[in-house]
Amino acid sequence: MEHYTLTEASRSDIAHGQLAPIELRDGVHEMRWGVLAPWRGHGGKRGPNIYEAALDMIDTTPILRNARAKRRCLVRADGWFGSRKIGSKRQPYWIHAPARTAFAGLVATHDDDGIASFAIVMVPAAGIAAPFGASMPAIVDERWLHTPEIVALALTGWRADAVASIGSVTPLGNPSQGELF
Repeated sequence: MEHYTLTEASRSDIAHGQLAPIELRDGVHEMRWGVLAPWRGHGGKRGPNIYEAALDMIDTTPILRNARAKRRCLVRADGWFGSRKIGSKRQPYWIHAPARTAFAGLVATHDDDGIASFAIVMVPAAGIAAPFGASMPAIVDERWLHTPEIVALALTGWRADAVASIGSVTPLGNPSQGELF
């Protein structure tokens, strides 16, 4: 999952490393998508940024564990892109909500660059999202800002529409029919 469609009118999607509006307790802030990893690999090279944080791995990763305890955020979005294999090809899908929603996020600022950044919390895929991978963003409401526990919301009314490419929200075929699973 690399692209998400945002509800902000000036943006249609966001990719790794880009700035995006996220909501904290004190309002909306623009932050980089991708928490700077605190560890270094062989030869002093840094590992990849953390874009998505699996819920079951947060407690074992110090920077994410600290963010969960202190700096949670809401990433407002309309949906996300996924794909599934059909025959020998992968078909992209736009998995989207009937109304504005939010994904659980964690905010961290690393001492090396001083830039506030966020990662999206991932949970096991369920409901309409299940055919598109093992995980999906944790869909939450404002309670996430005040408690470190995930109170996941149901995927009621969500749709998965086949699209021509990742980043395109124009459904293929008959958009009123949607996808049946």
